[in-house]
Amino acid sequence: MEKLVGVILLAGFSTRFGGSQNKTLCLIKGKPVFAYSIDAFVNSRRFDEILVVVSNDNALDIEKYISENNINAKLVFGGKTRQESVEHALGCIKDKGYEIVVIHDGARPLVDDLIINEVIKAAKIEGASTAYLYVSDTIAVKNEKEEIVEFVPRNTLASIQTPQAFKVDLLLKAHKKATSLEATDDCSLVLTLPHKVKLVKGDKRYHKVTTPEDIKYLEGLLK
Repeated sequence: MEKLVGVILLAGFSTRFGGSQNKTLCLIKGKPVFAYSIDAFVNSRRFDEILVVVSNDNALDIEKYISENNINAKLVFGGKTRQESVEHALGCIKDKGYEIVVIHDGARPLVDDLIINEVIKAAKIEGASTAYLYVSDTIAVKNEKEEIVEFVPRNTLASIQTPQAFKVDLLLKAHKKATSLEATDDCSLVLTLPHKVKLVKGDKRYHKVTTPEDIKYLEGLLK
């Protein structure tokens, strides 16, 4: 049986959320944003270890939640960027014999067991996988004068979500090579190796909390 590790990223600075509160501490139906992803990973029963990457703003609240609910998860402090935060987590697992690592943005609270299983399955075969959505809007390239330059065919586009799953050795190799890059997504690092990334159909429920309006949107999905 392969060894699996889950990494939940909750160390972002919430700069686009506005106000002084960390978005991962906001409530959705009375439950903190961060708790949804943690519970989903725990309830999947797929992981030998779960790492929760935190910031100074939310570490105490997350630690308290984990302790009060007897959750077997380890806290890891993140870095200044998403890439650094992932590297901090990888540093905790690189010598433990894990085959697959699943990385999830904790600001996508409605992740579920179905998509976790699907990205793991794809990563076992392809080495790397990510959840995604089809792009439904018409997409245009614009210039600095706010004028349309050209249109991009929608059938060539994908809106990338998480979770994303990778063979551990592959992701370690990608991060080691990418010391001069600053990526907001681990798939983009894997592509530089180069190595293909398998797309797995996601869902609008895996929407990311970026603004206060996103909280209301996700609450609506839970009705």
